[in-house]
This record gives sequence, C-alpha cells and structure tokens, in this order.
Amino acid sequence: AAFVGHIWWQLGRTFLHSFRETCTDKMSWQAYVDNQICAQVNCKVAAIAGLNDGAIWAKFEKDPSVSVTQQELKTIADTMRSNPAGFQEAGIYLGGEKYYTLFAENALVRGRKGSAALICVATNTCLLAVATVEGFPPGQLNTVVEKLGDYLRSNNY
Repeated sequence: AAFVGHIWWQLGRTFLHSFRETCTDKMSWQAYVDNQICAQVNCKVAAIAGLNDGAIWAKFEKDPSVSVTQQELKTIADTMRSNPAGFQEAGIYLGGEKYYTLFAENALVRGRKGSAALICVATNTCLLAVATVEGFPPGQLNTVVEKLGDYLRSNNY
C-alpha cells in the first residue's frame, strides 16, 4: 500500500510540475506582449508567434474587430526568410490591414499605414509583429521591439 501511495504521489508531482511549466511558459510569452511591448508602445495589435508555423504564442488586439491570424504571421515569417523584397510589392498584412513596406530584410521589416507604424522582428524561433495606433512615434516602437528581439536571440529564442 505504501508503494502504491508513493507511485500516486510521484505521478501527481510529475503532473503538477509539467502543468506548472506549461502554464508558466504560456504566461511568460503573454507577459512579454503585455509588459515588454504594450506597456511601452501604444499597440493596435501585437503578437509573438512561432517562426516556422506562425502559431500564436501570445497576442494583444486593442479593437475586438481586428484579429491577428496564424496565416498572416506565417506569411510574414516565410516572406522574411525567402524573399523580403516581396513585401515591397505585396505590402504587409497584419490584423487584416495592409501596411506599406518601408524596409525589409531577413530578420527585420518595417511598415506604415497612415501615421501608424509596424515592425516585424524574426529571432531564432519566433516572430514579433507589432503595429501601433495612429500617431505613435515609430522610433519608440522600433527601439522597444528590436531590443526585445535582441534579448530573445541572446537567450536562444
């Protein structure tokens, strides 16, 4: 009976450890969006997604009618990797809106729509995509998101 009790204790402990890691990991990505990006930038939309599949790890959408999709993020990541110059013709779509390309290379894309700014930064494993509300200074957006991208790269993300 003591042995069976020990097995149940061990299984419960393993489950709780795994559950805690999963929740902490998910919450930490949302914390990056909330505390590192949107706390410093007046975001319209912000997302952190997997670089290979565009799967959304965390996001913020100021307006409920605007939705960032996995397909948009995958398209951005794929185009950054294979043909960044393609953004010049096609533009950049985020939250269903088209942004005109100002700068595009493999790890960094910048765009505008009116006075709203957009930046996409690719790290080793993830994509950061952020667009501001109208009138927010693009320089501040670039600084915040590029620094976070550098930090994630330096930590093998």
